[in-house]
Amino acid sequence: MNAARLPKMLALGRSDHDQLIAQIQYLTNENQILRSKLPKRLSLSPKERRRLIQFGKAVGDELRHIISIVQYSTFQKWLRAPKHKKKTKKRGGRPRTSAEIRKLVLEMTKSPGWGYTRILGELRKLGIMSVSQTTIRNILNEQGIEPSPDRSEPTWDQFLKRHSSTLWSCDFLTKPVLTWRGIKHQSVLVFMHIASRKVIVAGATEHPNNEWMCKVAECFPSMVKQLGLDPPGILVRDNDTKFTREFDDLLKAEGITPYKLPLQSPLMNAHIERWIKSLKVECLDHFIPVGTNHLDHIIGEYVEHYHFERPHQGLGNRVIKRTTPLSSEGVIKCDTRLGGILRHYHRAA
Repeated sequence: MNAARLPKMLALGRSDHDQLIAQIQYLTNENQILRSKLPKRLSLSPKERRRLIQFGKAVGDELRHIISIVQYSTFQKWLRAPKHKKKTKKRGGRPRTSAEIRKLVLEMTKSPGWGYTRILGELRKLGIMSVSQTTIRNILNEQGIEPSPDRSEPTWDQFLKRHSSTLWSCDFLTKPVLTWRGIKHQSVLVFMHIASRKVIVAGATEHPNNEWMCKVAECFPSMVKQLGLDPPGILVRDNDTKFTREFDDLLKAEGITPYKLPLQSPLMNAHIERWIKSLKVECLDHFIPVGTNHLDHIIGEYVEHYHFERPHQGLGNRVIKRTTPLSSEGVIKCDTRLGGILRHYHRAA
């Protein structure tokens, strides 16, 4: 090489090196600015990841100062990752039954008396051939549904829902009353319509004998009609001896079927039992009635409060008989009954 040209070539080499550093610095800063405008996390395809690995390995440790698309530690994990992942074997067996068919099978179990075979037949009618009787059994077992013989008999809850529109329940409550002869216990017969939760109180009496019970049985259909409800079909009652044979016969003559509950089964008459408890706790426990008329007045006030003013959890916290439309405007007022024992809030019209 000509010695006279060597200084010029060295100068040119230094110039190219300096220019390359300047370009790298510019591109690095530009890349950082662009990266700051993007989301913190970027999804890279396998092909893009391989490209970064290819060119990043050539940079070496200095990559830690310029990499911005991912953390440098992430890039190192890429380098350590195996090139080929071990393929996992697929599980054998039949594919899982589709969610649509499973839902249809569960819907069919609601029909009384439908067992595995009947459900299978219905599926065949619909052109569904991929389901076997064993599959149906497994679907029901997963949901804790018993075979047909164990679920063919309707539950008490299903019975109540099926007959709720014409189903009534009745029970007695007793309350000590102050009379001129001393403390006497009065009996009160209460009826409840299961669907609407409307209540009829037959009144208080000291002697709920057969004659009084027969009068109540004769008046019961007309009292139901006054509430604007359908004629009663079934009247559920317990085994109290006050419910005489003549009482049942008069109900049957009116087209009402008396349903006598099994012994020691208070939960089967839970609706009326709960209402009587509410009457006592919210109202009667705060009074010592003076005479039968006073007791009737107290209970009558509670029944009005119950029907028109008190919200009910069993009805979605609604009032049974609303006389005014719902409104979120107007002055809020508080009305009371029985000296403030019963209270309710409403908006002034």
